Amino acid sequence: MSAALEFLLLAAFFASYLWKGIFFATGVLMAGSVLLLAVSFWRTRKLEPLPLTVTLLALVLGGVTLLLHDAVFIKWKFSIVEWLFGAVFLATHFMQRPLIQRMLGAQIKLPAVVWKRLNLMWAGFFLLLGSVNVYVLYHFDTAGWVKFKVWWSTGAMLAFVVLQALYMSRHIEAERAS
Repeated sequence: MSAALEFLLLAAFFASYLWKGIFFATGVLMAGSVLLLAVSFWRTRKLEPLPLTVTLLALVLGGVTLLLHDAVFIKWKFSIVEWLFGAVFLATHFMQRPLIQRMLGAQIKLPAVVWKRLNLMWAGFFLLLGSVNVYVLYHFDTAGWVKFKVWWSTGAMLAFVVLQALYMSRHIEAERAS
């Protein structure tokens, strides 16, 4: 799924939360996840495992949220997805080419040790973000959790990407100089 479409889904979730509350926003998230999966399938003609898993989690946890009228289930979706991302990055750390290198290696040339460090940083970031979400969902009300999900986690991701780019740029220049 493209980052722009995922951002639109986040914006739709936030707007629908402000308009009609968490349960309506949960329905929007469920429908939007299916729509994003359909767009992904239309573009690639295959169901990628990660978008499919995220959509299934949205449908199952969203469905339980709506059925039991308890928002805690949809709040857990964020942690589970982040932990899955972290686990995938961590698992590929022990392969010849870690996930971050598979994603960016065609565009950027870096030493193998730098790819390994970047991959571990991404794994740690996702595992930490999922864990912070658990803290927020149990220590803040739904409005506080939505603010965390929409603003703080998005800001943390943007800051992390900028820091990663700065880190990579140091090693790209070092490689060119040698």
